[in-house]
Amino acid sequence: MGKNLEELFILPRQLVDEETKSVVVLVRQWAEKEILSKRMEYRENYSTLFVEARKKLHLTIGLQWLTLPEEYGGFGWDTHTNAPGITGVLSEIGRADAAIGVLLAMKYALFATIAMTHNLNKKLCGTLSPLYVSDEIKNPVLILPGPGRAGQETPLFLGRSIGAEAKATKGGYTISGTDLRPLSGGSMADLFCVVCAGKKGTPCLAMVPGDAQGIRRGPSIKTTGLNACENAEITFDAVAIPKENVIDRDGVVEELYTWLNLLLGAVSIGAGANFFEILADWSETRVIKGGITLKENPLCASVLADVAEETALAKILLFDLAHLLSRPDHWDSNGRRAFTFSEMIGSRVQQAVMRAINRGLELMGSAGYAKEWHAEKHWRDIKTIQSLLCGVGAEAPVKMDTARFFYNCTEI
Repeated sequence: MGKNLEELFILPRQLVDEETKSVVVLVRQWAEKEILSKRMEYRENYSTLFVEARKKLHLTIGLQWLTLPEEYGGFGWDTHTNAPGITGVLSEIGRADAAIGVLLAMKYALFATIAMTHNLNKKLCGTLSPLYVSDEIKNPVLILPGPGRAGQETPLFLGRSIGAEAKATKGGYTISGTDLRPLSGGSMADLFCVVCAGKKGTPCLAMVPGDAQGIRRGPSIKTTGLNACENAEITFDAVAIPKENVIDRDGVVEELYTWLNLLLGAVSIGAGANFFEILADWSETRVIKGGITLKENPLCASVLADVAEETALAKILLFDLAHLLSRPDHWDSNGRRAFTFSEMIGSRVQQAVMRAINRGLELMGSAGYAKEWHAEKHWRDIKTIQSLLCGVGAEAPVKMDTARFFYNCTEI
């Protein structure tokens, strides 16, 4: 290509300070050395090399405790102003392996609700920080409201069915729920962050240790992408947790969704950027009838332009969201404004990356679907990420959230 991604894709550089740049560069070097430079070897020995690559990223570089406050042993990216930096880090990880990025995105979204300076939960940070500032990789996963089940009435979070219940007891809470599906990684979870129905059905967050009594994990679920994030349905049978493990402040669930839309968008943007690199390298060496390079054919160039356009604009849009979230004055009292914009932008970004890859695969033909090019893995991973928050089952709630915010709808 002759150009790197930073030269091609314009971003608001003023959002990123020197410390942030150095961390992003370090993660980029990890991606190049551990995964991108040995794609075939990585795929052929995926289960082993996935674990090794995660260890170097989480423990050697220290990204496992990136967003924890310094006073709890973390790196200290624990304010809104760190949103662009975290976005940049996850983009570089997604460029290498979206599965690693998704597991880390869930972790960062969870800690954003308890460790950010504006809502620091000292008790929970004191309990959880020693687990994450350690020499072992920990896997917190999220269980969010979903479409529900036919014939079953449940409390709702903005039209989404809440399948878990947090019931107050003398010593704390018990958490109950049957066949709940985490976003990803349920089989390997050390901690479940569960959206529950609390008192009078009000949504709240419950932190449930993965080794607590009363947890049952179902068999592994086959998925199209994110194959390393082995998932399973989870049942909580009156699992007892202490009082401080439940967060019921106004807007906490909206806040979790807000960060998750940004961070999963960053992972998909990174994977999409690597697909752009793959397509650019492929088109550079393809010669068509007449002896001209494929990219010099006007019709082929038009398809290549579509891929670049979707990728570039999605990246700008996502970093605009990061900038919005980095400003505390953009968060209203219950977080509904930031929540709505994160949903709209998150959904649009996921759609744009998928459109870019679909157009590129049309041009690449069989090369795009062959595992040797790695393009098909990016497609599967991003399609799976898209389904987590803004797929077929979630598009209607996002539209209703948008209508409620902009038009003050009260009956939907």
